[in-house]
Amino acid sequence: MAAYPDRIVVFLRRDQVVGEVFQNLRSVLMLFCVLLFVIGFGGMLVSMWRHHRSERVETPNFHGSLAVEICWALTPCVIVVLMVLPTVKVVFGV
Repeated sequence: MAAYPDRIVVFLRRDQVVGEVFQNLRSVLMLFCVLLFVIGFGGMLVSMWRHHRSERVETPNFHGSLAVEICWALTPCVIVVLMVLPTVKVVFGV
């Protein structure tokens, strides 16, 4: 890569259509990641606050729950697929 620095710069210039498409893709994926972060940490903070304020002495047991395990496994897969689909569309022109 060091031997051809001008090719990298030309490939990612904003005044070219390809550079603008990749910049737009990067912006959309970054917005998606920030949105996931806000939703994830917001939900975590709300659940911690509600748990702290609850009067319940005994907490519910999620250990061994099949539904929780399935959701825990499928959520990252869905997130990755949602990020890969627009990337494949832009990179390969599908």
